[in-house]
Amino acid sequence: MIQFPEISQEKFSELSNLIEQINQADHPEEFEAQLQILTGKPGLSVSEVLEYWGYTSLEDLVSSLLMPEPEKQNLSDSELAEIITAVYECRYSQAEMDYLLQVLRIETGWQDISDLIFYPEIDELSAIIRKILGKD
Repeated sequence: MIQFPEISQEKFSELSNLIEQINQADHPEEFEAQLQILTGKPGLSVSEVLEYWGYTSLEDLVSSLLMPEPEKQNLSDSELAEIITAVYECRYSQAEMDYLLQVLRIETGWQDISDLIFYPEIDELSAIIRKILGKD
């Protein structure tokens, strides 16, 4: 069963408001420190946030920014296969999919994991899973 980190509704609301302020500000860079503190991502820039918001909803943007970085858990092959299948079938929101792709990168070492899933040389899910798990 895939579990996602809990996101505080208070933080979600606070970050949503901050992003809307950034979007309307004449000098949005003035909000960068506050953005970094709220998300816990010290390298995050206002321009990255505005760029990402250009192709996703505010809800997905805020969720993605508040998702913590996953840690290596040494997941089993069956757990990894479940995650690969969920991503392949696009079962979740953009924020959750981004999080699962990060989990797969950490667990498998494949930095181009999204290409392997979404633009595979082979188009059969079981073959994609075998390749990612090194069983091919």
